[in-house]
Amino acid sequence: MAALTVEHIFRGNIEQVFAGCRQYGEYPKYLPGVSAIEVQPAQVPGSSCRVRYDIKLIKTFYYTLNTFEKPPAKIWWNLSESNLMKKSEGSWQFEDLGDGTTKAIYTLDVGFSGLVPQKIVDQVTKANLPALMSGMQKLIDAQNGK
Repeated sequence: MAALTVEHIFRGNIEQVFAGCRQYGEYPKYLPGVSAIEVQPAQVPGSSCRVRYDIKLIKTFYYTLNTFEKPPAKIWWNLSESNLMKKSEGSWQFEDLGDGTTKAIYTLDVGFSGLVPQKIVDQVTKANLPALMSGMQKLIDAQNGK
């Protein structure tokens, strides 16, 4: 298992940041390693949708998440299916700082099936964090015409 929590300040008010982060179909344009996204109808009561991610790191794998939303304060998810992970739970929690910025707290807890090289575990959990935050800011900016 690998778990992490990261705080990050995004440019944009809470509504803008929430709206950008929920543009799942746009992730391949902005997030490293995400080669394809398929947004599917919700299958779990209370969820907003299912999102299938195709990820290309050292090898290609997929996972599908049940995604839940509480606008504009929180997005969270849990694993529906995967060919590599046995657990993926996480969230974005947003706090408007009142100055045109929003504090985001990103959490992720993943577990992998079988023997997965540490390099893949690190790539999925930690190594991509700076690029994830940078990509999300670009997506937020694009959604807001910046």
